[in-house]
Amino acid sequence: MKKLYVVTCLLFTSLISFSQDPESYPVANCTESFCVSLDATQPIQTYYKIDIAPFEFENYEAAQAKFGYITNNLLTYTVDFENQRVILQVHNERTPEPKDIVWWNNYLDSLCGL
Repeated sequence: MKKLYVVTCLLFTSLISFSQDPESYPVANCTESFCVSLDATQPIQTYYKIDIAPFEFENYEAAQAKFGYITNNLLTYTVDFENQRVILQVHNERTPEPKDIVWWNNYLDSLCGL
């Protein structure tokens, strides 16, 4: 019974996460060299959207290759090629303690050029 409860809770949590409208996500910026930055005037969010239209990717695979390369344990980039955007998921729960927007922007900056 306990397993069923845990599975049900996980499923419900996943549905809530995915049901949020990406249009409502705050915008993250991405330079031509794929350096990402978050709006420092707002607290850290779990999801951000990045406009990829300026990159003129030929197809999903090309966009996935670029953003898949910069995905790691703390950041997940999901390409939505049809809408010409990438959804960035920030995994604040994977740090020893929750980090603020300054820490995340510094972390993102440290990944530039890798």
